[in-house]
Amino acid sequence: MAAALTLGSGLPVALGQIDLELKKLWEQSGGVATRASLINLALYCEGRQAMAENTELIAQVTEEHACRAILICLEPEAREKKVQAWIGAHCHLSRAGAKQVCSEQITFLLEGSSRSLIPNIVFSHLDSDLPLYFWWQGSFPDPIDCGLWAWVDRLIFDSAEWRDKPRQFALLNESLAQAKCRLVLCDLNWVRSLYFRQALALTFDHPDNLPLLANLERIVLGHAPGHRCTALLVAGWLAAQLGLCGTKNGDAGVPKSAFSSPGSVFRIPDSAVEIHLLEQPGASLNDVSLLGADSAVHAYREGASAFLHVDVVLPDKRRSSNLYPAGKENPASLLGEELVRGGRHQVYLRAMQALGEFY
Repeated sequence: MAAALTLGSGLPVALGQIDLELKKLWEQSGGVATRASLINLALYCEGRQAMAENTELIAQVTEEHACRAILICLEPEAREKKVQAWIGAHCHLSRAGAKQVCSEQITFLLEGSSRSLIPNIVFSHLDSDLPLYFWWQGSFPDPIDCGLWAWVDRLIFDSAEWRDKPRQFALLNESLAQAKCRLVLCDLNWVRSLYFRQALALTFDHPDNLPLLANLERIVLGHAPGHRCTALLVAGWLAAQLGLCGTKNGDAGVPKSAFSSPGSVFRIPDSAVEIHLLEQPGASLNDVSLLGADSAVHAYREGASAFLHVDVVLPDKRRSSNLYPAGKENPASLLGEELVRGGRHQVYLRAMQALGEFY
């Protein structure tokens, strides 16, 4: 569906008049637009440029996911403490083409030391009792205001953006324990590997390929610069799913040092399997090989191809090749993939346990 109309492209409003002005906005539409909302989607970002970029991202996401969007932008370096607000709506033609289906957006700009206002801003502008998905962009503050998690159903973040990943995971884990909440963790860095994980799982659905796992010696993961953590999440997933995680003396499967170690090869404790990380140009995750003495599974993506290639070599020299969807890596696509998925992401949590990082 292509965007067909924008209602109130960033109309400034007084903080106490938001609901009233939204009502006026719909009255002015003349009945050609229908307000729709299935979830509350809150986004936190920093800087005016990020505010503009996220407004465009919300416009894309609402083509498929109707919501009330609450965009909160912080300018922490501003000298004066001030809060400004805008309202608008993103409208798209319905599939029948008869009406505009619109999602509201409320935007807040917090200047100065105003981060403490975020919980009240979010909770006072939720749409009814719909679930709340909260995307915190960038690193979490130290300490995290755990009161923020009180009404959040799914917390979205991107661990690839974090400079100090172990510390960020620790902060998040500590805040969740303190808040005693059971929100679902949704890591967009995990979503980046979704299509590789699906392709590998489908490959081993074939009974002829299963014996390869019993003779596994090496796992080679090719990743783009800056996406070592993306590859490590897949290493944790493979270690957990294949039962490779060591348990002696409480050891985790993948060493903690793998997050920051300059080395590219490490061994899972209590296992003969080596994991090799290979930094190379391409998508965030662009190559996964499972290698035995006389067998191999090689999944790879060539450039910006829309497909993943999976080549299999069996011990008896039989070969096969398959194509699978590769997915997209832009923020709107990653978020869209997350919005269509439910559940508590137990596989992600098991992968994190295998990595030994605070779970």
